[in-house]
Amino acid sequence: MKKYLIFLALGFISTVGHAQNITWATPAKLQVYALTAAGEQLLMTSENLLVTYDQLKMAGELDLGSFQTGHDLLRNLLDSAVSDKITLSAVIPEGKFIYRDMVEESFPVETALRYGETISQIILVYEISNRRTSLANTFDITVTGSLSLKDDLGITRDTGLDDKISFMFFQNVQTRTY
Repeated sequence: MKKYLIFLALGFISTVGHAQNITWATPAKLQVYALTAAGEQLLMTSENLLVTYDQLKMAGELDLGSFQTGHDLLRNLLDSAVSDKITLSAVIPEGKFIYRDMVEESFPVETALRYGETISQIILVYEISNRRTSLANTFDITVTGSLSLKDDLGITRDTGLDDKISFMFFQNVQTRTY
């Protein structure tokens, strides 16, 4: 009986020792790249992409009003938006968001994108690096992806832009180790 209690106590201690709680996350910094019909690359940015993680579930929300750009074609695209936000949701594959002393991990994640009434599936490619100290894990997250204005956002009018839009966002997430 004593041995059983000792094993139970050790199992509980080791489980608690690896428990993680997110203590803070920065808003993601988003960069969106588009090409004009003439091949000129245009950029718009937002520092207000809110991405949260609950266990392996990712949820993101972007207020389109937070975009900054100096390009008329992109400003016209934003001004004619049928919705004021885009949401993302995904499940990170098991074993990919790892808590170790140091990790460099890259993996694709199928992600649901919602814009107004349009729902589509896109692929996000995560690159995660992790630094662990005795108090916390810090994750540097870089995510890249692309989408189709027509297929993924339902924009069928002529925008003066190539149909494919590429994007990248950066975020830091910290968890506390107990």
